[in-house]
Amino acid sequence: MGVTARLLRAGVAWAFIGTGCSHSAATSPTSPTASERREEWLAALRSDVDRLAEADGFHGQLRVLHDGKAELERTFRPAECLPLGVGRRLLSTLAMALLVQDGVLDFEDRLDRRLPSAAGTSLANLSVANLLTGSAGLAPTTGATLDERLDAAEKLPLRGAGTRVDPADDRPWRLLERVVAHVAGEPYAAFIERRVFGPAGLRDTTLGRTTVCADSTDGTTTVDDQFRLIEALRAGTLVRPSTRDALWTPRLPLGAGLDVGYGFVLRSNGEQRAVGLASSGQASAYELWLDPSRSDALVLLGQTSAHTARSVRTALAEFYALPPGPPSPASAPRR
Repeated sequence: MGVTARLLRAGVAWAFIGTGCSHSAATSPTSPTASERREEWLAALRSDVDRLAEADGFHGQLRVLHDGKAELERTFRPAECLPLGVGRRLLSTLAMALLVQDGVLDFEDRLDRRLPSAAGTSLANLSVANLLTGSAGLAPTTGATLDERLDAAEKLPLRGAGTRVDPADDRPWRLLERVVAHVAGEPYAAFIERRVFGPAGLRDTTLGRTTVCADSTDGTTTVDDQFRLIEALRAGTLVRPSTRDALWTPRLPLGAGLDVGYGFVLRSNGEQRAVGLASSGQASAYELWLDPSRSDALVLLGQTSAHTARSVRTALAEFYALPPGPPSPASAPRR
């Protein structure tokens, strides 16, 4: 019996909110305790994750923190070089939040006020919020690099900014990096290293290539550093709790229980909530999810693509009821 059937039959509740077994029989002196049953389920999950990772050729690392301790931790080698991938978006989100907190920027500011190069282009009326919610509506473009594709987009009409979310489009995030650099008055990398890496204690995250990761042009990271970032967010040592909560406020509804915040995807089911972001398709695998009210969190990083990691992630989702990855491009009401 696969992990899906075992877990569904057991009636496992969402471990990111609380565990339990709603359909299990009352515990008797001879029946397994709840903790014993959970260990059995975890053993099955570990076995399935190992098997799926080997079958699909997934290379990377994952860690699940539950009730303050690592409940599941795996490394699938080679995993010495782990791309930062869409985790770079999280850095840009935090950079913008810090500038808002400093009082030099507002989430509703238009780009023509904050980025002189945007004046007179199709990007002029976009707001910082449009970029952070992935709803900039940039026209399709071609180019050898991300910067070339972004520069080409400013010459074309937008496709309904604020009404359509495209999580696969990296161009708004490069545009955010330009805004950060201009408003902060220093290169993007310098601002991130000074205002994010230092306060959050990120010791092994980069924004470019390293000798070990010569092909990772957008940066590298580690599971330890991603958990340091999570803890800095929880503790309010990076941005104030009120600023952090503004990032985690739903801004664009995408479907039942699924919303976009500023730089984060938000999943809810009644009182249950998870906040995070994830890659999809051929982008390098990246998953970061946390329960905003408890210490539970998950990080998955892959040297291989998110598509390759899909079966591993699905096995985790079936146990922890984690949110799905980024939605497909979809229409959404205006904010």
